[in-house]
Amino acid sequence: MPQFILAFPLNKEVGEPIAISETVTLAADAASVIVPGCSVSFKVVRKEHVDGLAEIFKEHQDIPAELAAAIDAHKSLLFLVGEVKNIDEVSQVNMAILKLFCAGALGVYMQQSGAAWTADGFREELDDGEYPMDPWINFVEAGETLYTLGLATFMLPDLCVATTVENPQQALLLSADSLFGDGVPAKSGSEINCGEGERYVLRQEAKSPFPKDAPEYNKQGVMRLVKK
Repeated sequence: MPQFILAFPLNKEVGEPIAISETVTLAADAASVIVPGCSVSFKVVRKEHVDGLAEIFKEHQDIPAELAAAIDAHKSLLFLVGEVKNIDEVSQVNMAILKLFCAGALGVYMQQSGAAWTADGFREELDDGEYPMDPWINFVEAGETLYTLGLATFMLPDLCVATTVENPQQALLLSADSLFGDGVPAKSGSEINCGEGERYVLRQEAKSPFPKDAPEYNKQGVMRLVKK
């Protein structure tokens, strides 16, 4: 399985421990960690401050100036590396992310998709947790097509749909959930029911919108949603 990389800006120095829960403290030299309530084991990397980090978060969402300043003033970065094999593990990692916020993380950058969430932004996107993949998926628009970014983490091709359909972003999110959460085959001809009479058929795209050496490139390819 492909690995995901989550980066958390912290208001702690690299050499300071992080109290994740009442029973688990991440030592400064820890190489791995298990977060209570999450069965996914994370590899751990700690790094020093990086300049201009708030700009990455601003590209993804509107954030208050005070919070942007706090992110730019972070003292260190915590990287968690792991993999998810099913939708339950995605939910568990989401809960681990929430615990990192409670431990003082100012946000999370998801390297596999380029999504950057403040703590409040992540909570809002996750909402009630019914669709745990939503915060993991980013989007890019090219011409009259909207593409997902980040589905390679789930061993899936990225998806695309015409921007002229109603709620194209929602169609992509629901389709991604159907593929990974419900086991709909990610192949041409598969049908996806997005509810309220919205049905799509998957069709293989001839090529990716990104070159093979681009970080956005997904070697699983790209599938197009064609409305029925």
